[in-house]
This record gives sequence, C-alpha cells and structure tokens, in this order.
Amino acid sequence: MTMWRDMEKRDLPMIGQIASICHPLFPEADGVLSEKFRLSPGTCLTLSGEGKPVGYLLAHPYRLYNAPPLNRLLKTIPNDADTLYIHDLALLPDYRCGGWARKAVAIIKERGAQMSFKTLSLIAVNGAMGFWQKQGFRVVEPSLALSEKLKTYSNDATYMVAELT
Repeated sequence: MTMWRDMEKRDLPMIGQIASICHPLFPEADGVLSEKFRLSPGTCLTLSGEGKPVGYLLAHPYRLYNAPPLNRLLKTIPNDADTLYIHDLALLPDYRCGGWARKAVAIIKERGAQMSFKTLSLIAVNGAMGFWQKQGFRVVEPSLALSEKLKTYSNDATYMVAELT
C-alpha cells in the first residue's frame, strides 16, 4: 500500500538516493538532506510504496522572502522564522501519477497551519512553477539579494508563497 507518513531516521539513506535520481542538476550532500529532518522532523514526510521510500517532502521553518542556500547546512532554524519553507518534494518516476505530490502539499499545508505559520514558501525549479500554482502558490518578485540566491539554483528558479488559512 502506498501512503504518505512521517519521515523516520531509517528513511534517510533512501532519501539521498531518491534526491540524486530526481534532481541530478541539484546535487546535495546526504548530510544536508538529513539535517532538514533533524531540525524539523514533524514537517518531513516519506511516501512509502511497496514497503520502502519512493518519495519525500522536506520542509522546515525559515524566513519569508528568503531561502537557504543550496547544498549548505543550516545548523539551526532561524529564531525569526515566519514561514514553513518546502525545501524539496521528490517522487520516483513510477509514483509521479496518482496525485501523490498534491497529497503531500495538502498534508504540509495542514501542518504549517497547525504550527501557526501564515505561509508556505519554496523555490520552484525544473519547470515546476505550474504545479505549484495549482497548489495555491503565487510567484513573488524577489529582492536583489534573493534574486542572486535564486541564480545559484537555476535560471528558471522562482520564489513562490502560499497563504495558509
């Protein structure tokens, strides 16, 4: 049975493998990915299929209108974190149908609201802006500093925000 569940420490080795398959142009060290889980385990999800991880969503509190650098350790959650930042949503190719990504976003929206965040934020890459817009995210014109950070992701990197109600 395929289902989203809370991420567990034992999932982390497979999360790194899924990341390398799904995002070959955005390599991140396993330690960077596992740190997201360590810093905010209640906002990290695993899609379990056939008894093993086949997808994941990593999210953590951060600052609105800002984004963490790619492939860098955060060390801590900022004291002034005011948004739930979706670092990554990745599904193995066989699981990209069936609404699994949409279900993950619904779960994380609910968790963000339960944590009293007013927004979710993310950087859309790989032409994913349309998907995120369908999930209620809007494009935000970045500041100069954020614009420079977006360039370290890709030429199509777009900062997006969704309001939580």
